[in-house]
Amino acid sequence: MKEKSTKIGVFEKISFAVGEIYGSGGVAILSLLYLWFLINILKIPAGTAGTIIMLARFWDAFTDPIMGSISDNTRTKWGRRIPYIFLSGLLIVVALFVLFMPIQGWSSVAGKVAYVVFAHLFYSTVSTIFNVPYLSLSSEISENLKERNSMNFLRLAMGMLSTAICYLVISALKDMLIIDPATGVAKLTETQFSLIVAGVFAVLFAVPIMLTALFCKERTPLPREKLKFSFKNILATFKLKCFRRLLLMYVFSFVCNEIIANVIMMYVFNVTGGSGVKILGLSLSAIANMSMLIGAALIMPISFTMLQKKVAKPVIFMCGLPMFIIGAIGLAAFPTNTSVPALIILPLAIAGLGFGMAQMIPWLVFPDVVDVAELKSNDRNPGAYNSTMTFFKKFASGVAVLIVGWVLQGFGYNEQLGTNELQPQSAVLGMRLILGISIPLCLIVAFIGAYMIKITTKKSERIRYFVGKQRNDELDMLTESEVQELDNLKKELF
Repeated sequence: MKEKSTKIGVFEKISFAVGEIYGSGGVAILSLLYLWFLINILKIPAGTAGTIIMLARFWDAFTDPIMGSISDNTRTKWGRRIPYIFLSGLLIVVALFVLFMPIQGWSSVAGKVAYVVFAHLFYSTVSTIFNVPYLSLSSEISENLKERNSMNFLRLAMGMLSTAICYLVISALKDMLIIDPATGVAKLTETQFSLIVAGVFAVLFAVPIMLTALFCKERTPLPREKLKFSFKNILATFKLKCFRRLLLMYVFSFVCNEIIANVIMMYVFNVTGGSGVKILGLSLSAIANMSMLIGAALIMPISFTMLQKKVAKPVIFMCGLPMFIIGAIGLAAFPTNTSVPALIILPLAIAGLGFGMAQMIPWLVFPDVVDVAELKSNDRNPGAYNSTMTFFKKFASGVAVLIVGWVLQGFGYNEQLGTNELQPQSAVLGMRLILGISIPLCLIVAFIGAYMIKITTKKSERIRYFVGKQRNDELDMLTESEVQELDNLKKELF
């Protein structure tokens, strides 16, 4: 297919990329903060808190395919994705204040649990209204393969920056909850903490979402027919071999990110002996969070260079996983109350190098897989594939958080100690097991998926060529060598 050469303006590229400020930032605040918030601020037992998050993730997972079908079948003069992105920009402000409502003073634990379940389900619904159309837009913002890759790389770089900002803001605010030994009081009350978190992130997320909605366009042709929603259509995505392997890459690497984010603040605080160590005025737990993101940022230029040199995206992904595994095992084995606690940033930085590649590459592979799906079915509905990916990501991450919560409770995590007291060593052992065993096992599965996917830059370009021929009803005009090439691609990828 002759690629369309029309360049997309810089302002539209930036407007598209900033949508990922919420795409990644929303995931970051839930993963890094919410389990900790439920346990240590609202004083909900760890196992119950993990169960609440799991229920919300399951709800999120089941609404994603529905949202994918709705946006695939929407037809407006603004496009089929943009109206939902705009709506989510309005709703996210309300959802964040509902999510972080300071209800710690409620005497009834059952009342707290009921409210939190409602709040998390509402927030998850708003998240779905944004994420499914936005991630589908990532394959529709341009039909030019090079342009699409560069825009999605910019989007993912923006996501890394957003995650770093979220980690820094959350860690700094969390530090303000710790009682100052000199004064005997904290800089923030728990109520102030909750409201500031909601207000800061409402602004940080809503404005970029609106920029994406107002200044981006959809450029791929609409499918010939609308598809009625059914889980049968979702299950049909599993018929595509390369998509099944992309799922392994994405889901199992994402679960590792989820596990680290949910455990890291509690783990670093307890392993290093509390809040005594300060670097640049921040606690060691805050610096530890940032060290992982710095590692991820350092690896991004290398990943981009490899991408520009047409190294296969799955190969780039596989290069990062050994570093992720080494960092996770080193973190799990870090000694308690060592004389140099700041060294904990080293295994986190190493893990961050692998995290950067694992976070970025699957969504760069996704548009290529959508092209393969169009070639197979002669229809283009990325919402179905996107929603299936997010369904399994959220289902798996829900199970992961559930396990984390119950492991913490089983190993004696005491939520009544709050934000200033150290947990018993049995609870720290539970965290070590979570980090040192589950993460390497999940990353091995992700590595196998990447090894088997068999998508290279050259194959992606040829897939685009055959898709163009198919759209123009010219497949019967292929040369003999092209027919053979197409058959080989079908055997490998279909």
